[in-house]
Formats: sequence, structure tokens, C-alpha cells
Amino acid sequence: MNRFIYSTIAGLLIAVTILITDICAEDRVAFSTKPIITNSGEKWRIGYLEGGPYSNYQSIFRAMISTLMESGWIEKAVIPECKDEAETKTLWDFLATDARSNYLKFSIDAYYGAQWNKEKREKIKSNIIKRLNSKKDLDLMLCFGTWAGQDLANNQHKTSIMVLSASNAVQSGIIKSVEDSGFDHVHAFIDPDRSKRQLRLFHEIAGFKKLGLAYENSSSGRSYAAVDDVIQLSQELGFEVVECAMPEDNQTPEIEDAQLVECYEKLAPKIDAVYMTDDSSLNINTIKKLLSPLFKYKVAMFAQARYDLVKYGILMGSGRSDFKSDAKFYARVFSKILNGASPGSLSQKFESPLKIAINLESTQKLSFRLPIEVIAGADEIYEKILDPENDK
Repeated sequence: MNRFIYSTIAGLLIAVTILITDICAEDRVAFSTKPIITNSGEKWRIGYLEGGPYSNYQSIFRAMISTLMESGWIEKAVIPECKDEAETKTLWDFLATDARSNYLKFSIDAYYGAQWNKEKREKIKSNIIKRLNSKKDLDLMLCFGTWAGQDLANNQHKTSIMVLSASNAVQSGIIKSVEDSGFDHVHAFIDPDRSKRQLRLFHEIAGFKKLGLAYENSSSGRSYAAVDDVIQLSQELGFEVVECAMPEDNQTPEIEDAQLVECYEKLAPKIDAVYMTDDSSLNINTIKKLLSPLFKYKVAMFAQARYDLVKYGILMGSGRSDFKSDAKFYARVFSKILNGASPGSLSQKFESPLKIAINLESTQKLSFRLPIEVIAGADEIYEKILDPENDK
């Protein structure tokens, strides 16, 4: 087992240098990434869409702006701090009003966010598609997350779009396959085996028999939670999946938070481990309530995406080592599209380097023994459980 853990951690932590610097040899030869105006002498007009606030969107967008500054698309400047850990409007306003570029234009009215509201989502989708077809004043849409990708990866318009930070663009129906988006004007990032890599490691460490999984019962919710991957691995590795599917009806954030807490309370007595998947209700405000039943019933926990919450008591988790690698990937795709590449012709697969975070006080509360190889290979080690109230 130790050899497996060591090799798995090494695989998770290794920087995929070839992918970062040479994403696709054919793409590199065919299209430059240097800043250039080829849009009939006008600046390239960029738009932004997200399903709602999410910390990863902010981190990736910030890193991408920084990378575009380094490559010359935007003049170097101090990027402002956002209002909280998840909002991105501050970054867009900075690009639209303060940042300077000889090549790119970011209009104030080209930023769209649905605030995780399904009714608002439909209105925004309709408005954007109408704008793309009638006004035709945007050349490239940055679509952050599954909702945004699902809404604009279609033939209802012909504007180039990039889907960034989607949970699994194939399983969520955004693209046809890893190799082919299915649309000439659509490119979507995908790391198809990320959840499987995490779960294999977690299972080898924890040896769980019953894994808890809470998710919204919708196509997006199942995609975020990697339900298909979890089920497939359960059959391969021989563990049972205990599910808690929450209703997909549009609810307020407060109700959705309460539903997730209730799911964890129901799951905790029935499981010995839980895969804490990508959910907007897994956040700094809910973390103490979510962890309370898990500590009570000694449930081992692994954070699929919010490894930054490990410091508040999650046993362990993995996430991107930083977002610079992702940003370099996105910036190269962005640059190639503006230099004439068809979005659908560019490589979509990118295995982002990951980091491991662990909480030692949580191991004590759970009476859980982490292998020394895991501790030695961890990027972040928290000796104590921090109080989230101090960081709000």
C-alpha cells in the first residue's frame, strides 16, 4: 500500500510541464500566441458569463489576467482585491475601467452572472444569445463553470466561446468528447480523470467500505459531484456508495445550505467516509455545521475541490497547486483563438497539477491514522482546526 500511496501522490503533485508549456505541438506551429490586432483593426471585444460566485472562478480569472499581462495582451498593473472569496465583478470592473490594452476591450455591460438563480439564468442566456446574433459586438465569451458552458455551447450562435473551470465538460453535456467539442466555435477545458485520481488515493488511504455522496439531483449537480465516476470506481474497488440527492428546484442560498447540512446529518451514521464534492453550499459559512455530524460518527473526509477548507477541519483534500498552470493553459487557448484558430480545433485536455492538504487535529478527532507518506507528500499541513469565524 505504501508504494501505491507514494506513487499516487507523486502523480498528483507532479507539474505537467509539457502540458503547461507545449499544450499541443500542432496548435503551436499553426497559431501564434503573441498579442495582435487582426479584428479589422479594432480591439477584440471580450465577454464574461458565470453561473454564480465561486472561489475557483475568481482565482482562475485573477491568474488569467495576470498571465495576459505577462504576455503583453494587457498592460501590467496592480490587480485589485475582490470583496469576498468568490465574487468576480471587481476584476471585470477593473478590466473595463482601469486596465489598459492595445488589443482587448472589456465593456462594463459584457459581464453576466446568474447568482445561481435558475430563472435569472434563463433570462441571461436568452439576452446573451440575442446580443451575439443581433448586435454582434462580442468576439469571444469566457464562460466560467458548468452552467455557463451548458448555456452557450450550442448552435444558437456562432461567437467563439471558452468554457473554463467546468466540473466535467463531457459528463455535463457541454462538449461531445475530450477530443471534440462538437462545435467549431466552442472550446472547453477538461481534466477527465481528476475525480478518479482523488478517489483512488482516498480509498487506498482510508480503506472505506461505505462512501457518502451528497449532490443536487440534476445533470449539473451530478456532474459537479462526479457521480458517474464514483459509481464506476465503487464497482471496481468494491465499496458501497450511500447517496443523498437534494431537490433541483430553485431555492434560496439559505435553503440550499440547510439542505446540504441535512444531507450530511443523514449520511453520517451510515458511512465511514465522505467525498465532499463541488457545491456552492460547501463554504466558509456552512463548514462547521457540515463537519459536526462527521466528527461525531468518525467519518473520514476528502474535499474534491474546496481543499482551502481543510484548515477548518476537513481531514484532507486536493486541489490545483495554484491557478497559474490553469491560467497559462487558458491564456494560450485565448491567444490562439484571437490569432485565428478555430476554438474547436484546439486541444481541450489539461491535467492540472494538484496539491494535497491535510489537517492533523482532524486526524486526532477522528482517531484516524494518516500514513507517513501522505504527511510527507502534503503541500499544506494544518496542525490545528481554525475557526472560520475569524476569516469572515
